[in-house]
Amino acid sequence: MAIISLTRIKAGLYSIRWKILVAYLLIIGVAFSVVGVSLIQLVGEYLFTQRVRDDQRVADALAEQVRAPFAALDVAAVYAAARETCAGGASRVLVLDRYGVVQVDTLSLLNGTRLESVEAAEVLGGGASSYGFYDAASEDAGWLNTALNALPYSDLMTGAFAAPIDAASGERIGAVIYLSQVQDIYESLNDIRIRILAWLVVVAALVILMSVFLLRTITRPVGELREGIAKMAAGDFSARVVVRGRNEFAELATAFNSMSERLALLDKTRNQFVSNASHELKTPLSTMKILIETILYQDPLDPGMTKEFLNDVNKEIDRLSRIVSDLLTLVNIDSGGMRLNSADIDLNELLLEQVKRLAPLARENGIELDCTGRESVEVTGDSVKLQQVLYNVIDNAIKYTPRGGEVHASISRAGRRAVIRVSDTGIGIPAEDLPHIFDRFYRVDKARSRATGGTGLGLSIVKQIVLLHGGTISAASEEGKGTTFTIELPLAAKKD
Repeated sequence: MAIISLTRIKAGLYSIRWKILVAYLLIIGVAFSVVGVSLIQLVGEYLFTQRVRDDQRVADALAEQVRAPFAALDVAAVYAAARETCAGGASRVLVLDRYGVVQVDTLSLLNGTRLESVEAAEVLGGGASSYGFYDAASEDAGWLNTALNALPYSDLMTGAFAAPIDAASGERIGAVIYLSQVQDIYESLNDIRIRILAWLVVVAALVILMSVFLLRTITRPVGELREGIAKMAAGDFSARVVVRGRNEFAELATAFNSMSERLALLDKTRNQFVSNASHELKTPLSTMKILIETILYQDPLDPGMTKEFLNDVNKEIDRLSRIVSDLLTLVNIDSGGMRLNSADIDLNELLLEQVKRLAPLARENGIELDCTGRESVEVTGDSVKLQQVLYNVIDNAIKYTPRGGEVHASISRAGRRAVIRVSDTGIGIPAEDLPHIFDRFYRVDKARSRATGGTGLGLSIVKQIVLLHGGTISAASEEGKGTTFTIELPLAAKKD
């Protein structure tokens, strides 16, 4: 299943890469198309506007130049001016009278021919000026076919620019048509199109390379994270992700590693808890089985021994009951099922009650037990649960203090917190064991703990109850000199 999952993850990542890559290319393609079309249009408009302005200026200047000789019917002067205008360029000039008949042709091919020109008709009809562009190779050239076929650029784009010739009285007496090759404009635009297309291909190639690199950079940590999740789903909590850089992926990888560590610790704790619980439950059961089998196979039956063995069985049953009860308490706390019946409590009075309850046990073990704390210290909490906390801590101190020792309980204030200290002159706790004394089933001296009836769950339950009350518990100890447990609880809120 894990292999299949990893294969699917890799396939999914490749799919994501291609989708993002295609999306990038589409975005770049659309952007370049819009920019390219807009650029070509702007450049084309500029080039054509500039060309129209320049060629129209030539036509207007020639019309002004031939106005006087044309009015005087000086054809030679008009022809000379037209030839001068066409000198050095691939162009042609036609001079028409008011009826559209060609009077002067720089190529001397259309003289005396009536020219059906839209531009000439507009100008002779009273317009200021007119122009048009024609493809000489197409049928749309119309009237220009004959004229253009005689030019060396007859298969190229040509512009026709018409300008009016007015007499001194203002009467319209003719028109000048200036034919100029504009193929260079189209070639320039075509060159721009090719360059834009080339740049688009180059940029697309760069985008592909950069996208592959960036997508690898982006999807690699995602892929590693997903592989780690797949391993965790398969039960492998040792999966870790390499943290690279200081970006969001690094933060995500750090959070994943932290979660993996906590899950691994939780899994280890759970397994250890199950193992310890099984062992603790198995020990009294095994003991009872041995005792009962001894009684069963005893022949003849010894009433005194039977009674002694049954008494031992009864103690093991009590011990088993305590273990089950403590386990149920922890399960109740872990599942959030434990509810606190909170009320304002005089903690000093509660501590004195537990000291009185345990005083007979202390005397029996030859231990001096006392308590100091005369002022009233109120906290908000569950009286029954806090009794259990205080009882367990003091009882634990008595059990691990040898005869002739002392156990002292005290209560005081520290700011807005109540502080309870239970000190003993007992055997103490080794430094290496001190951080683990609140762990479940943890025992510093397993043989001694079982002899005193401990389950290894008491301090763990105490810590959980204190935490439920918003408090803290800690221990300080020196081996051979004694131990001090410190419990801090928030004071009850002051009432108006």
